Amino acid sequence: MHDARIVANEILRRAWDFGVDLSQIDIQKITYFLHGHHLLDHGTPLIGTEFQALHYGPVQTVLLESFRKWGDEPIRELATRFDPIRRTHHEMPRLTDNASMATIDRYLERYLEIPSFAMVEMTHSPGTPWSETMQRARNAVNIGMLITNEMISARFEGITSA
Repeated sequence: MHDARIVANEILRRAWDFGVDLSQIDIQKITYFLHGHHLLDHGTPLIGTEFQALHYGPVQTVLLESFRKWGDEPIRELATRFDPIRRTHHEMPRLTDNASMATIDRYLERYLEIPSFAMVEMTHSPGTPWSETMQRARNAVNIGMLITNEMISARFEGITSA
C-alpha cells in the first residue's frame, strides 16, 4: 500500500511521457480506477488510505490538497510532502513495487484515453461505490464519507479492461 501522492506522481510521469496533460479530476479518477483494478488483481490495496465520497466523486484528500493550486488547469508539478516543522516541501519517493507497477502498466493507457467527463459519469453512475456511499449518507452517519475497499472490489469484480 502506498501514499496516494506516490501513485499519482507515477501516473503523472507516464502521462507526460505520452504527451497527455492531466487535471485534478483526471488524477483522482485514474488513481481510483487503478486502485480498484489492483484490489482485484493482487488482493491488496494500491493506496493505503480509503477514498472519500465527495461532491466530485471518489477522492483522496491528500491529492486534493497537493494539486489544489492547479484548479481546473493541467497539473504541471509532482506532488510533494510538506514538513510542518521545517516548513519545507520534499520530493516523494518513486514507486518501485513490482505489483503496483504491473497494475499501472496494464491499465493506465486505457484510462488516459477517456475524457474527464466520461470518467466522472463512470464513477457517478447508480450502483457505484460513490453513489451508494452518497445514498447511505442520506439516512445514516458515515464519518469521512469513506468508500470501503470491499465496496470497490465488489464493483470491479469481473472487470478486466477500462
